[in-house]
Amino acid sequence: MTTPVEIHYSPENTGCFVVPVECLNSSIWARLKLAIRTKSLEHKISDGRIVLSWPDTLGVVRELGSRQMQKSLDFRFHPKGEAVPKIQDFVIQLKKARQQRKEITLTLTEDEIDSRLIELGFTKRRLKPFQRRDLIHLLSLANGANFSVPGAGKTTVTFALHILTRKPGQHLLIVAPKAATQVWLDIVTDCMEEHAPNNGNESFTVLAGTERETSETLRSGATRFIISYDLMVRQQDVITSHISSTLTHLILDESHRMKAGWQSQRGSVLLNIASLPERRDILTGTPMPQDARDIESQLDFLWPGHGLGLEILHGNSPRAVLGNLYVRTTKSELGLPSVRKHFIDIDMQPGQLALYSIVRNEFLRDYSRKLSKGLASAQFLRARRSVMRLLQLSVDPILALNAMASEDFEVESSIVDQVLEEGNSAKMIAIADQVRELAHKGEKSVIWTIFTNTIHNFVATLADLNPVYIHGGVPVGDVNDLDTREAQLRRFHSDSECYVLVANPATAGEGISLHTVCHNALYADRSYVSTHYLQSIDRIHRLGLEPNQDTNVYVYRSKAPPVIGSIDLSVSRRLIEKIHNMQRLLNDPDLHEIAFDEEQADDPINYDVELNDIIDLISELEGRGGEVPPEE
Repeated sequence: MTTPVEIHYSPENTGCFVVPVECLNSSIWARLKLAIRTKSLEHKISDGRIVLSWPDTLGVVRELGSRQMQKSLDFRFHPKGEAVPKIQDFVIQLKKARQQRKEITLTLTEDEIDSRLIELGFTKRRLKPFQRRDLIHLLSLANGANFSVPGAGKTTVTFALHILTRKPGQHLLIVAPKAATQVWLDIVTDCMEEHAPNNGNESFTVLAGTERETSETLRSGATRFIISYDLMVRQQDVITSHISSTLTHLILDESHRMKAGWQSQRGSVLLNIASLPERRDILTGTPMPQDARDIESQLDFLWPGHGLGLEILHGNSPRAVLGNLYVRTTKSELGLPSVRKHFIDIDMQPGQLALYSIVRNEFLRDYSRKLSKGLASAQFLRARRSVMRLLQLSVDPILALNAMASEDFEVESSIVDQVLEEGNSAKMIAIADQVRELAHKGEKSVIWTIFTNTIHNFVATLADLNPVYIHGGVPVGDVNDLDTREAQLRRFHSDSECYVLVANPATAGEGISLHTVCHNALYADRSYVSTHYLQSIDRIHRLGLEPNQDTNVYVYRSKAPPVIGSIDLSVSRRLIEKIHNMQRLLNDPDLHEIAFDEEQADDPINYDVELNDIIDLISELEGRGGEVPPEE
């Protein structure tokens, strides 16, 4: 007898497979459990029922639902109730997406796009050719990914997309980093005429209150909202309830922030609600900050149950998996002059080198043999802390020394004294000197560093240049509040005596534009995250630059002996690999050029210093040096 397998949908956005109790020995019941457990899907099993998230339910239906599979396992899927239209829509979308991966059929012409936008009141900003091309492509997709470089107008294209696809009663919800809020607030007045039809000039409402306030605001009659990733996680029940009951266009800005998928709270929330919105779109210029796995969860959010993330997991190239399901405008299409990159290698000072060598040796002693066997989570966290310590030592040894003291890391007092006597590293001194030289010529600079205390150190050192700064502790707020990020940025733009912005790329690498006043970026250090590097460059190299404007990027790296190795060289190698991976996905020649520039730079290795030189230096600084023999 053919086994019936019922599929149910619940308002909690879960799915349920139900098999008759008398059929629990059937091959399909065993296969259902195997399909779920081998993918480590969160689920509950009891009395012939398997309950799991609706997106995961769709994935199982896709895997086992073909006629051939149902025939071979002698069963039939029977959707019930609300599951019937949802399964029907899923099957239609699945077939259409598979076809569109290979070939896109455009639904509108450029003239039709322009005419329709004008009718809807989108008249104050005219789309550029590459923006119009991307918009036409995205309109042909049920859900879309815009991977264009920062500054290409992803926000403009996405807002135009919403204007053209909006249905009566539909809400627009943007999930974005706090830094990107102002861009979305500005987009309506920048694009829409005052009396646009259908309330097309409605401003965005920022959701920033309690759960009760958010719930009331969502029911207030407004239809356009912005919420931060963090608040979305804290208020996931309110957001989920609203999207499940209201026709919604959900957009993720800087979508790489959900790259951890089910391993993070924000990824889990977004993947759970992925099937609820009427339309989904994602925006990021760096979809793969680390490796191919980063894009897995973003694809599963866009196309829940389609198995695209699983294809990535199985080793298929992201480019082959995506096909035509995304758009990308490159830097070269913007017509910008190339960035001039300069790699400047600076020798470590004696005390800095000695301390760096000690920390490096301890790191190798603790982890080199363990790495081949894998690290437990606690060990991995300690190893990562040691790596950050080496990065600190390469730029700001006093900062590293203070952190080590708080962790009871024992260092000979004579080495401590030497480091303190040296003060700022040679790298920091060189950066400060160059910034002053640029200021003397009337040029502004942005200094990038990943360490908050190093930001404050630079601010103190460069006080004569009236610096401003941004890091995670600087709040987003009113431009008239001098302590806010917005006020700091306005001062950098408008105060002719303010020559320096010192910033953390993880915080200020998104949502700001500096290109109208600043054309010099100096990197005191870099993290292993390619997003931070690429997006921070784009703060000063974006659409709107004058054709002959030079843009300079200076990467400062600490030189170390070959036997010790430079942490800055390690960062450089890893960035090359990650940028190449993204270049292969996006077929972007500009990314190839960035990686090539990095590859062509000389290694920050000091071949004049040997192992015995370092051993002698440490002995000398620790007070164990012997008598100096007379020179011949």
